[in-house]
Amino acid sequence: MEVSTLKKMIDDLCLYEEVNIEKTGLIIDGAALYYSLYYTSDPKLDQRCGGDYPGFKDEVCNFFKTLQDCEVTPYIFLDGGSDPDKHKTLVYRRKDTEEKAKTIATTKPEDVVPKGCNVLPPLVKDVFIEILKEKGIEFKQCLGEADPEVVSDANQKQCPVLSIDKDFYIFDLCKGFLHLDNFEWKRKKDGKIPAKLYTRSKFCKHFKLDPALMPVFASIAGNDYSILKDNGNFANESSSSGEYSIKRLDGILRFLSKVNLHGLNDSQKRERALSQALNHVGKKENQTFKLSIQKYVQPEKPSSKLPSWVRKKVEIGKLTTSVISVVDQKSMMPPVLVEDFSQRSSYTAAYPIRQYFYKLLTKDKNLQLERLHKVLICVSVVHVSILSVWYLSVQAPEGLRRRVFEEALQVQTSALENIPDQLKLPVCVTVFWFNNLKLGQKAETVLHALLLGFVCDPNSPGWSQLLQFQLHKSDYSDEFERKMKTLKDEGVNNWQPHVAKAFIQWLCCMRQSLHLNQLLCSPLPEPQCARLYCGPLLHRLADEDKIEEVQKTLRGEKKELYENLKTVCNPYSGEGSSQSSRVEVSSTDMDNGKKNTIHNIFSHTSTSELQ
Repeated sequence: MEVSTLKKMIDDLCLYEEVNIEKTGLIIDGAALYYSLYYTSDPKLDQRCGGDYPGFKDEVCNFFKTLQDCEVTPYIFLDGGSDPDKHKTLVYRRKDTEEKAKTIATTKPEDVVPKGCNVLPPLVKDVFIEILKEKGIEFKQCLGEADPEVVSDANQKQCPVLSIDKDFYIFDLCKGFLHLDNFEWKRKKDGKIPAKLYTRSKFCKHFKLDPALMPVFASIAGNDYSILKDNGNFANESSSSGEYSIKRLDGILRFLSKVNLHGLNDSQKRERALSQALNHVGKKENQTFKLSIQKYVQPEKPSSKLPSWVRKKVEIGKLTTSVISVVDQKSMMPPVLVEDFSQRSSYTAAYPIRQYFYKLLTKDKNLQLERLHKVLICVSVVHVSILSVWYLSVQAPEGLRRRVFEEALQVQTSALENIPDQLKLPVCVTVFWFNNLKLGQKAETVLHALLLGFVCDPNSPGWSQLLQFQLHKSDYSDEFERKMKTLKDEGVNNWQPHVAKAFIQWLCCMRQSLHLNQLLCSPLPEPQCARLYCGPLLHRLADEDKIEEVQKTLRGEKKELYENLKTVCNPYSGEGSSQSSRVEVSSTDMDNGKKNTIHNIFSHTSTSELQ
């Protein structure tokens, strides 16, 4: 049952109430929100060049500012691990997303990507959580899918739910469901947000359907767990003038409304309705539909093998939900990348870092990897070992935790004295990435573009007050920020596939390093990811002439920072640089250090310390 189909039916029949949202609590499906904000932004945010995170931050901040202006209190719930019962659905969706990624990657810069062809850049969720923390917005990362906790909290707090998930049309929500497509927050007026409020009671009243049968309707119409293939039987019973998919939904609802439910309790009503629907199309009963129905009747919060202190870190956003995937579900499904699918996946660039992440969670040194379209999606974990993580979290000194991080990225952080704290982790990532980059003479150009991006401040007058600058040029002094803003606005007209590949590899390394740093309890300061990477700007910059042109506009502290960054990341380029500044570790020291540090972690822990 596609979201668009059910939503279209509801919109066509006006089965909603036009409302103005103000002075209320609002339960928000976090994943739905960051997907929606990224995909529907105007102007459209980049998906081809690795993402536009400063632009995304602006969109997110504007959204929450609107809620604040209307005295709406948001409560955000984010998905954790996926439901194992939906594995087939998730694999199917991934293949569909990969096809979209291929389309975006092969579309010429001057052409328009087909409508609905969207792929979320890899750091969007991390940046979204970063913004929530920065703004002090209440949120929770769930251990599994967020739906059960969203429903429970919405009914407990007596608040409506904001999402795009079709399942919220089915759940019993006492204050109703607001679809993000109809939540017109950019049309705020007089402290109110125009929206359309859906309630299950109004839907059931229109179709004369017992509300207890809504889960049956969802299970046979089609959801993530089941679908009843009826060969057009239900559509033939419909009097709707709509397209086939609408006629089918209408026919199912008409059929269910005619089932005799007299004298039955809710559970018995569902059993009878399901049985008659299956018989109607010549199908036998099976557990698939019953399981699907139960997901709506009693949505259960998932359990986890993770210790309570690890679960708490996940819930408050201090630890990636990837640990749930590895430990509980024995699987890992990273975001799909927009890249050249004829080449090796860019995730291979972060493979050594990812291995450290796995080994801290497991005792199994011989990890079995499963691949789909050359992208790592599954890691077989035989013996879970939270012992090492417990030691690092509770007892290990910062120096030891930092050493593990250094070994994983083959760097030495002692060379970062002249680098601001917020840039220390990104610089380590950049050194690791650059040392393994195979791009020939273009490598330094791509590196310098990235470093200029580090120096650039999207919150400076060059970005937020460019209009004022254009009106009062004499009042503006930062030529560098103005130049960077102008380059971004010009868009990408010099598309270079090998440059795109290099930047995507950096993003993969950055994402995995962020998560490893979290697992090690942040031996390096958490960076502000939102300001680090603007894909269209960096692609525009990745040209020797442009680099030289922009470098000439650097002054004062920004020029000094840029020179320090160049020295640390590539000390053999430029005059006056010395080998002692290099932050890489030799392969021999790396191997020895790896054995010693990992050995130290395990030797300091025992099974009794898990309590």
